[in-house]
Amino acid sequence: MVNLNPISHLILHLLLLLFLASSGSGHGVPGSCFEEERQALLSFKHDLADRSGRLSFWVGHACCQWQGISCNNRTSHVEKMDLRNTYDDTYHGVWNYTKYKQFCLVGKINPSLLRLKHLSYLDLSQNDFQFVHIPKFIGQLTSLRYLNLSYSSFAGEIPSSLGNLSNLNYLDLESYPYRNGVSSKNLNWLSHLSSLKYLYLGGVNLNRMGVSWLHDVNMLPSLLELHLLDCQIDGNQLPLSLPTINFTSLLVLDMSYNVIDSSFPTWLLNLTSLKSLEHLDLSAMYLQGQIPQVIGRLCKLKMLNLGFNQFSGGLEEILSGFSNCRDNGGW
Repeated sequence: MVNLNPISHLILHLLLLLFLASSGSGHGVPGSCFEEERQALLSFKHDLADRSGRLSFWVGHACCQWQGISCNNRTSHVEKMDLRNTYDDTYHGVWNYTKYKQFCLVGKINPSLLRLKHLSYLDLSQNDFQFVHIPKFIGQLTSLRYLNLSYSSFAGEIPSSLGNLSNLNYLDLESYPYRNGVSSKNLNWLSHLSSLKYLYLGGVNLNRMGVSWLHDVNMLPSLLELHLLDCQIDGNQLPLSLPTINFTSLLVLDMSYNVIDSSFPTWLLNLTSLKSLEHLDLSAMYLQGQIPQVIGRLCKLKMLNLGFNQFSGGLEEILSGFSNCRDNGGW
């Protein structure tokens, strides 16, 4: 039996630890990730048709270097999957639908993603998932901070399981307003997303919700941007009052293209509590009557769109309010 002095014993122990660490994440190959995570990515790839060929480079052990995949530099765990449609019309200036479709990933989302337990960023936007429902199992990816499934041909109800994603900062479920597209009759699950800062629900059909949608959104104290473009909200879905607006840090509010066809919503008269609001879009809502003077007190506004409404009267009082902002150092 060989006797090792303490220093030799320590060196041997460190070498053993280094060996175990390297073998756990792909035998020390640069850019490698854990084998279980690599297999999860390959299973995910298997269920997708990829006409653009961007997943064809998902080969070998260096999965942290695969297109659209990023790993933690220290742990080698997969943390980011960015597979949004890469079609770029910057150089041509004209959007080409046929070319756009060629860059779509087509198929279904394999539940193998659940093996990516450290995944914090998932972007599958502008692909083609052929009008399946948003998978309920996405609500089990509890490390997610960023989730973008927008314009990817989903349909049906938004699963309430998304309320389990308590770490989310960013959620984008925007959809083309198809007749049988993405919808929701209940947004109660939003109340669990207390860290949410960016919420995009444009094109999601909220027509069956009654007035509850606003109370659910009002439970998000950290919200910075709220996008509800063309959600089929009508005049019957606006509460008569909202005593307290909790999302007082809001910077952007977009409710355009919801046909309210009535006077200015009463709850919006509380807009003065949104002292940080910079972008307000209430266009194409068929609002009637006088433009409320409270809008002129939103001193941080940089963009205001009230077009395609049926307001009466002039803008003098609103502009006067903005002048007061300037006098008080707001502009």
